[in-house]
Amino acid sequence: MQVNDFPVHIVVPTYNEAQNIPILLDEIFGLHLHNVNVLIVDDNSPDNTGAVAKSYAESKGFSVSILKRDRKSGLGTAYVEGFQKVIAQLSGREGFVVQMDADLSHDPKYIPEMIELLHENDVTVGSRYYQGGGSDEEWGLYRKVLSEGGNKLIRFVSGLKVKDCTSGFKVYKSEVLKKICWDRIHCVGFAFQVEIAMQCQSNGFRIREHPIMFNDRIAGESKMSASIIFEAILKITLLRFSSFRLSPRFWSNS
Repeated sequence: MQVNDFPVHIVVPTYNEAQNIPILLDEIFGLHLHNVNVLIVDDNSPDNTGAVAKSYAESKGFSVSILKRDRKSGLGTAYVEGFQKVIAQLSGREGFVVQMDADLSHDPKYIPEMIELLHENDVTVGSRYYQGGGSDEEWGLYRKVLSEGGNKLIRFVSGLKVKDCTSGFKVYKSEVLKKICWDRIHCVGFAFQVEIAMQCQSNGFRIREHPIMFNDRIAGESKMSASIIFEAILKITLLRFSSFRLSPRFWSNS
């Protein structure tokens, strides 16, 4: 399976990312991948992110579509709607689906390498904690402790084997998303990243991590906070011990 064999659909949720989106689109389409399509899922941004993205894409001839939602409804629901739209567009055909942030923390340069890893895997995770990965050197001690400590706690309570279990930078074979049970996705915010990773592991998909450097955003304000991390830990803990049942192999150490 080669990078150029199948279409690449990139799903990017946005809220107030008008300053970053033109840069992101330039970097994505500057990769010159075959048949790349970007879907912007915008939560009715006050800064008109959706309109900015549409206008810029048209001026550059980029293949970009906008899914505008009525209000800010959460990262998880944005991805669910975006993934389902892409699956419908593929209409049974194979393809690759990328999820990434709009704030330039996820460098598009990794996408070709992450796709290549799908030769022998089903999901590639852009990982800060895999050998060779890391985070912006400008991060302060508090932010590093919050990020790494939160990830370790969530990994512990979720039972996930992937080192960067909170990563929002992933590439899937389209068949993976077709087998996800969307009715069992309960988290609308940050914890969505963990929840979909849990389903991928439970379903026995082959998951491979690829080291990335996680950059600090260039413009706009970060939406991450300690309260969001702790909320994710609480939700994933409740999920693990609720009536929601995963395959027994999920909990095995093999």
